[in-house]
Amino acid sequence: MRAFDFDHTIYGGYSYRDFVFYTTARRPWVLLWLPVIAVVVLLKLLHIIKMKRVVEWVLFPFLRFRKIDEYIVKFWDKNEKKIGQWYKDLQREDDIVISATPGFFLEEICRRLGIKTLIATEIDRKTGKVVDPYCYREGKLERFRMAFGEDAELDEYYTDTPKDSTMLAHAKVGYLVKKGKVSRIN
Repeated sequence: MRAFDFDHTIYGGYSYRDFVFYTTARRPWVLLWLPVIAVVVLLKLLHIIKMKRVVEWVLFPFLRFRKIDEYIVKFWDKNEKKIGQWYKDLQREDDIVISATPGFFLEEICRRLGIKTLIATEIDRKTGKVVDPYCYREGKLERFRMAFGEDAELDEYYTDTPKDSTMLAHAKVGYLVKKGKVSRIN
């Protein structure tokens, strides 16, 4: 079994940030939320709030779009080209994507790529709240074990950051991906 982080690993960039810019260009009223986002980011930088709360505050206005699912499809129509060729060349039918990015946002691109197993941050789309455990750092392994069992082994894990140390430690072999270049790190 092997798993891949999504942003800056399979996808060349941070996909949800790209989606925020994409939708803001089409719904500029979202800019009214910018001061709130700035305060939330500052609170995170000062270690007053956790990343989970940042995600909830940043997502809030975008979950209010009546046609968010249409925006997601159109976004991926435009940005599917940012999926790394290195991944397409390596892809297998049983690959797992595990990401802190919201699952409702990644489902479309995973479907297009033929990725059947997606483990991602779950968001209550009515309240905007993150459903625990948050699929970030240690939460990735927790969600992996929830999906496959406590004893599930992971042969390979691909990520863009050593901060995914929990998943890297769980995998028999870990790989770091930087701009499409894959390097074994353990």
